[in-house]
Amino acid sequence: MKKNMFPRMLFVYMLIAVIYFLPFLYIYHVTLQWNPFAINGKKFLVFYGSGIIVGYSTLLLSRKFSFFSLFLREWTIVLLLAGVARLCQGLYHHKPVGYLLLLMISLLLLWRQVAYNKKR
Repeated sequence: MKKNMFPRMLFVYMLIAVIYFLPFLYIYHVTLQWNPFAINGKKFLVFYGSGIIVGYSTLLLSRKFSFFSLFLREWTIVLLLAGVARLCQGLYHHKPVGYLLLLMISLLLLWRQVAYNKKR
């Protein structure tokens, strides 16, 4: 008799939702809003860094479950666009953006890993 895989897949989908929700939960905890542009400075770097950590953890999970890569591609695009917007805003207001630039470089490395995993 074949085992039912539904509870296992339901658990994995719930895990996906929780993993991608964690950075936004941090924003809500800090500002009582869901908008990542409502925070600035170190708090935005924490949000951005946690988003990258979520991406790398998803990359590790995608080796076992192939459908994680679908979510990961959109997640990296959203993070990259948010980082570029904040980078332009910081340059316009003459703020230091070095740490954000380093985080964006690590995000591009994540993007490269996602593209490499898709080809394999």
